[in-house]
Amino acid sequence: MTYEPPFYGGSNYDSNFVIVPFSRTYDEALTLLVEARDYLYANRGREKFDILSDSAIAQFREEMRMTTRLIRAMAWLLSVRAVEAGEIGWDEAVDDDDLMVDIKICIQDERDRCSSVTPALLNLMERAHSLYMRAARMELQVAARHRSED
Repeated sequence: MTYEPPFYGGSNYDSNFVIVPFSRTYDEALTLLVEARDYLYANRGREKFDILSDSAIAQFREEMRMTTRLIRAMAWLLSVRAVEAGEIGWDEAVDDDDLMVDIKICIQDERDRCSSVTPALLNLMERAHSLYMRAARMELQVAARHRSED
């Protein structure tokens, strides 16, 4: 299910991303979304800790932050696909206000407060954070270019 956006030639504003790395990032995001869904579905209800404990609440928060990171990264990557396909413009793909709110939420990290995180969940959280940071950097680059052209 590899996505390859059309190649427009040159490196102008309408073609911000090299096809191969973008395709890999998109595939990685989709794979991580599926892995996170499967993990959370399979492990929900198996927790053996008090759901009102600070550790449990911190873990729930970090699980939600992980899914938010993945969804936000996938939303950005789908926007890039839409731009590359000519369906929308960069001005529609970049929303500075939402981006800054999302960054404020998604860069927080409270994994150290989660005492019962499994190694598998920790691995998913780390990979989701890495993916989100790469997608956020790409979006910030496009947002900066977009602002400088206004």
